[in-house]
Amino acid sequence: MTTVTPAGQRARNAELVRKLYDVLYREHRFDEAGRLFHGTYTDHDPLIPPGIVGPVRRFRTMAGDFPGLSAGIDHLVADNDRVMVFVTWTGRAREGEEDFRMHTAELYRTEDGRIAEHWNVVDRSVLAQHGVKGLEGDGTQPSAPGLAGPHTDTERANAELVLGAYREVFSEHRLDLADRYYHQDYRHHNMRTDQVPDGLEAFKAFFADNIAAFPDLVTTVDHIVAADDRVMVFVTWTGSLTGAWSGGGPSGLPLRMRTCDQFRIEDGKVAEHWEVVDYLALRQAGLPTP
Repeated sequence: MTTVTPAGQRARNAELVRKLYDVLYREHRFDEAGRLFHGTYTDHDPLIPPGIVGPVRRFRTMAGDFPGLSAGIDHLVADNDRVMVFVTWTGRAREGEEDFRMHTAELYRTEDGRIAEHWNVVDRSVLAQHGVKGLEGDGTQPSAPGLAGPHTDTERANAELVLGAYREVFSEHRLDLADRYYHQDYRHHNMRTDQVPDGLEAFKAFFADNIAAFPDLVTTVDHIVAADDRVMVFVTWTGSLTGAWSGGGPSGLPLRMRTCDQFRIEDGKVAEHWEVVDYLALRQAGLPTP
């Protein structure tokens, strides 16, 4: 009997997810889907039909709307039986529209060497812009448990750091504690906009404006993975736009927004941050989107 080490499992699962994108979403070898997905495969994206054939059917539908549709992995973090990735989808749009380009975050749980479960965060504002139907609702998906399987002490400390930031800085609105969690010169990367500049002071100013707009803003970490110096999370942000903000006043509308955030931890603090945001939720709450 061969024993797979934690490092070996992570590498094997990372390769499985890379193969998924090569085989299905770049090379379109749909007949090979059966060897990639587990027989009990469950998809939590409400736009994807159930069963092993669901992802293929959804991709074919999207490719019909956006010829030449392809997907490439931008970032990947493999953590035991889970793999979380940032993905860029590109294709040709309808005549008179800009070409299709969308960012998503995808979380896969593996079992017995195949993909058994899938969650995602989708920037639905891009789909809405191109007239894609069926975007009603907030995209709520069942959460996975917290960290699972073996981790180093550093990985667990990094995960606790990120969870603490969401609890104290974002949910309790303690911006005065932000320097516990972020380096002064930390770098911010958004997959769609550079609206949030680098550095801790700019970070605090940006979120002070958001907290003023949403005085009841609360965050819930739905999923978390940690590997080496990286932590990635799926987060749900809720509140109501009842306050004033730098661009206007209250709409009174509710916010339920999902994001995926990746952090690089250095010397016990966040040194770098990447994110995928569902901007449709911001638009529905009455805020402009990039």
